[in-house]
Amino acid sequence: MTERKNVKKARNYLVTCQCPKCEKNSEHSFTRVQKGSTLICPHCNQLFQPAKNVAA
Repeated sequence: MTERKNVKKARNYLVTCQCPKCEKNSEHSFTRVQKGSTLICPHCNQLFQPAKNVAA
């Protein structure tokens, strides 16, 4: 029997999100975006929620 791969590790990659304040793009972890966690813009330090239509 073959061993199953850990699915969580396979999804640990970066996706691009746009800051609603400064409108610059930044990269955040896929799992954090999918969970709807609060993100921090590295350019202006604004806290924001990811858009619901973010596609990987």
